[in-house]
Amino acid sequence: MRKIKKLNILMWVIQKYKLNIYYESRENIMYEIPKTMNAVVSYGPHDSRYEQVPVPRVNKTGEVLLKIEGCGICAGDIKAYKGGEVFWGNETTPPYLEIPAIGGHEFIGTVVEIDEQASIKRNLQIGDRVAVEQIAPCGKCRYCMRGQYSLCKKHDVFGFKNYLNGGFAEYALIPETGLIYKIPKDMPLKNAILIEPYACSYHAVERAKITENDFLVISGCGPLGLGMITAAKLKNPAKLIALDLFDERLNHAKEFGADIVINPSKTNAIDEILEMTDGYGCDVYIEATGHPSSVTQGLDAICKNGRFIE
Repeated sequence: MRKIKKLNILMWVIQKYKLNIYYESRENIMYEIPKTMNAVVSYGPHDSRYEQVPVPRVNKTGEVLLKIEGCGICAGDIKAYKGGEVFWGNETTPPYLEIPAIGGHEFIGTVVEIDEQASIKRNLQIGDRVAVEQIAPCGKCRYCMRGQYSLCKKHDVFGFKNYLNGGFAEYALIPETGLIYKIPKDMPLKNAILIEPYACSYHAVERAKITENDFLVISGCGPLGLGMITAAKLKNPAKLIALDLFDERLNHAKEFGADIVINPSKTNAIDEILEMTDGYGCDVYIEATGHPSSVTQGLDAICKNGRFIE
């Protein structure tokens, strides 16, 4: 009883004076949240700096502070670093990326500070391990109101807005609009870090509405393409064809479940697909490279009334 009383008094002092400490009740451990943290901060193309910056804190309703466990590097992060126009704009388009910004939108973390309302609404508590949705949808636009939040008109992505800093840091603050999901504590980090990108892969496959009668082509066998192959294989299509310009990736595609692999730099993929389908073309073509030539290739290889997923 005396220990419990002392503990309650200590917690009261912490809450009253808002000390930089959080309490993990299940393990009876106290952790200190530092005032500064290491982060990779973007200031412009080819200008990312490893710096000490203030640790963000929960001070608004619905917010959650995460201690980052790991963060994946997206092709978008690389394109932003290299100066891609989609991020930095051009003569007619304003920049999407707001500087200074802490990048990273494929991250896993542990809840270390949480607003009471957020704890109830999200069914989360300190110590929970979570995966983070790459965008913080506005919740107000037509798409969000229809439940299509991935198409949010505002579409703010973690790491590209200076109010929405991402996982290239030791801590990240999730706003009320941010979406996070509880994940198992024993899931290996190398698997957990793939949750966000593989959710994108799964979403693409679901959009394709694959059936057991479909001749399916997936163009691109990078990480997302391989995730699509895995998800598509579960649909048991009649035939699953994977395309890529790199043989090493095609070898992975076979391991992930592709029935046939084709390297368009070595053979005419369109002719191969037409020959295998008696001249009709594939029923479903999923484009996972992001390259214009793969788009036109798919349009030439797909059958009438086929389903093209970009």
